[in-house]
Amino acid sequence: MAARTRGHVLLLEDVEKCEKEVIEALMGFPVGGEATIVINSGGGSVYAGLAIGTVVRHRRMHCHAQVLADCSSSALLVFAACQTREVSPHASFLFHPMQWSSDDRSRVNGARSWSEEFLRVSKVCEDWLSELLPISRSVLRRWVQQEKYVVAQELIDLGIATEMALPAPRVVGVEAKPKRRAAAARAKARPVKIRRAG
Repeated sequence: MAARTRGHVLLLEDVEKCEKEVIEALMGFPVGGEATIVINSGGGSVYAGLAIGTVVRHRRMHCHAQVLADCSSSALLVFAACQTREVSPHASFLFHPMQWSSDDRSRVNGARSWSEEFLRVSKVCEDWLSELLPISRSVLRRWVQQEKYVVAQELIDLGIATEMALPAPRVVGVEAKPKRRAAAARAKARPVKIRRAG
């Protein structure tokens, strides 16, 4: 799902499934414009993530990322392209090596070419994240190699994002009737006895 709502662009599923809608929404803003990208995505195509992030950077947009719960894999490329980032306290971020998945038949030369492209794009993603996020390349590589789920507080402590302010929980219950009112109600319900005079 992707939509533009009052300056907000929604990225709420696999990146390649909403790539077209997200890019169209971003193109609707003027060059140098401001937008908030709301993210809840487990990732998907690296090329789709790079494409969305490239639009943000090429059009010199000032984007603010809001992560609701999940921002993993290629969704991190969009997250990194935003100048400011806000994350919910329960959000998680999966860093992992790029995966090769294809059902296409390929000859030797094609497989060799794709292997070279695989390595190239892996390096592009590493460069992208290390250049746009205030994080050392060594830490980034460790997270990727460990296939680590990084929690929101870790990113907040590193200065990568700020914590999304959530209101304090409020318990809503049914208000009990005061005892006096209940007693008065019972008294009204009793039949009234009338005595004869004389």
